Amino acid sequence: MNAQPVEYKAKVFEVRNLIIYFLIALMITACASATPVPQQLVPLPVGQTVAAHTPVILRAEERIEDQNGQLLIHKDIYFTDPAGDATTVIHQLFATVPAGIYLPRFDDVRITTSADEQKIEGLVTSSVGCPVVLYPLSLTIETRIGDAAGNLSEPVAVDFACPANPPNSIPSLIFELILWLGLLTGFWLSFRKHPSMGKSTILSMLLLFCSWIVQGFLGSILHEGGHALVTLIEGETVWNFYVHPFTFTGFVRPVVDTAWRFASAYLISILVSVMVFILLWKRRSVSNLPFVLLFPWGAIIQGFQMLTLSGDAYNIMRITGLPAFIFIGLGLVLVCSGIFFLLSLFPLLGLAPKDGRSLLVLPAVFSLQSIFGMLVAYLFVPGSPVDIRYAEGGGIIASANNVAIFLPILGVLFAVIYITLFRKISPKLPAWLREETVQLAWKDLRAPALLAAVSVILGLVIIT
Repeated sequence: MNAQPVEYKAKVFEVRNLIIYFLIALMITACASATPVPQQLVPLPVGQTVAAHTPVILRAEERIEDQNGQLLIHKDIYFTDPAGDATTVIHQLFATVPAGIYLPRFDDVRITTSADEQKIEGLVTSSVGCPVVLYPLSLTIETRIGDAAGNLSEPVAVDFACPANPPNSIPSLIFELILWLGLLTGFWLSFRKHPSMGKSTILSMLLLFCSWIVQGFLGSILHEGGHALVTLIEGETVWNFYVHPFTFTGFVRPVVDTAWRFASAYLISILVSVMVFILLWKRRSVSNLPFVLLFPWGAIIQGFQMLTLSGDAYNIMRITGLPAFIFIGLGLVLVCSGIFFLLSLFPLLGLAPKDGRSLLVLPAVFSLQSIFGMLVAYLFVPGSPVDIRYAEGGGIIASANNVAIFLPILGVLFAVIYITLFRKISPKLPAWLREETVQLAWKDLRAPALLAAVSVILGLVIIT
């Protein structure tokens, strides 16, 4: 093995490398002021990029406003964002007093402050409308500000303290008192002239009262059952299925904020009630009246929600962005068809279209329903599980108060339409739409009264 050439080549290579390394060193020295050496960055927490661009919440100042009787608490949140690209205030419920109350998630707030203002001091307002509650309620909300790059500020706790705000029942009670003064005067004048009409009038009222309780319970099950079905499909557990035959609100918890969740109540309720209505219409009678009433009344109430763009219809619009005219058109069709078929069933109550007693019977029964619902709400809802767990007691009583005004007015409206417009068109209707006026007897009340009693008992068990 010839070691000498190898040794020579090694020496030549070392000299050449030294020259090259020297030249490279000179170049680096000459360019050092123009090209900085990159700095190794420490990774930031997940969801953030450059620390210097992260928004910072400076402080929160409270303002209180009374808007049409509702207390609004505004928190003016001052912040700064070096990049000027803050977009959203993110809210998350952290704690409640009393502890453990379930409330739906709070909507995030879009930031509209300009980039220049954000770099110095931006302002965004988060607001909470205090609910109708029977006792003071405090909410602690964890607030963060997020920017377009995905950075989040450090969380800041913001407190909203709502005082006790029980519903005012005085207007409803005054309305009912005035209504019954007029009704009692009408009953006295009517029975004075026609004493024999007393029994038939009482039978008509009792039949409608019992039938309304049964259909109210079934309608509540169908409507809230639609919500519950989608809640289960979405993979959630139904914590509370609050259904009953009384004149105050029902609901399902938890709230799954999807369009299908809100639309399912309309779909299930209307489709099932229409099927029942079609099956029983040809065999409609006093005994199955509560079930035949299910579609007409459900169509009126749910159609009215669509017409006024309230309730589930509002939430569907909010999520999907569908135009209002779709809901108004559907609501108009439902309300008109519901009123027509409802009036078509009144002869089963022993009320002929030309019978002026309708002006007394319908408002009186709807008023009795409302008073019964208010009584149940005041006696059984405060301190019940739904009040303690969800703080819904005040809202439930408020809904009973509102219905105590709304429902009797509907009764007057239906009675007027029945003895005027429907009276004129009923002789021209085809035979399958006409119904002969029934002469009621006490035995006709057996099935509706039994079903009503069962509905009330089950409803009380559920709400307590």
